[in-house]
Amino acid sequence: MKEEKLVCPICGEPTLVYFGNPRKDRLCAKHGQMAKNGEIKQCPDCEEWHNVNEECKCKKAIQKAKPTDTNSDDLTCIICGEPSNGKHFCRSCYFKYKERSIDIRITNCNSTQILDEFGSKTKRAKDGRYVRSLSEKIIIDYFFDHYIRVVYEKTIPYKNEKGEDKELHPDFYLTDYDLYIEFNGLTNKEYLKMKNYANKIYKDKGLKVEILESNDINDIDTTMEKLLSKYPKKQIETP
Repeated sequence: MKEEKLVCPICGEPTLVYFGNPRKDRLCAKHGQMAKNGEIKQCPDCEEWHNVNEECKCKKAIQKAKPTDTNSDDLTCIICGEPSNGKHFCRSCYFKYKERSIDIRITNCNSTQILDEFGSKTKRAKDGRYVRSLSEKIIIDYFFDHYIRVVYEKTIPYKNEKGEDKELHPDFYLTDYDLYIEFNGLTNKEYLKMKNYANKIYKDKGLKVEILESNDINDIDTTMEKLLSKYPKKQIETP
């Protein structure tokens, strides 16, 4: 099975590996040393790497952006509706979604609803379904090859701290094991914060959840055999 190749986000060279474990930031040997020497740093807003003596390109882009017309100061963000200083997106939504392809429903030209904020489903699995990444395709293809029933992004309703109705969509739910599986494929702070919040909700609801990371995909057969051995398969009742 083809492994997902880890490459440096700066130059595309292979990620530096220590004793079989790749760097979490995926930097190559050269840029890893530069980061250690304090020559480059990662932007806290967009997670991009840049020279310590230069301003990050995301801040330059905001500074160069101009209103589309003389009355554009009244524009609000087309995603959240908050004031956007004459631009189509507020600062918060810009940094949150600028690297993603999101689906939005616009109603009556005055209200919006985010249908999918995590990016387009572009990878076609063996069972015909589309998932969001090569790693998710490897995982769901394993289930298909081993005749394991799986629900992709099953809806789990919950109430947040304000009592508002919200939903979680865990990556995989194995119906025969009553087990949820989440794949943590990114390392940026916002993504990990979101995943940790979701894991707390699963725990509060008493749900069984296992977390997979990038290293687990390198040998998916061994990973899944070891993981599923901890959970007895439910017996299917026959009429």
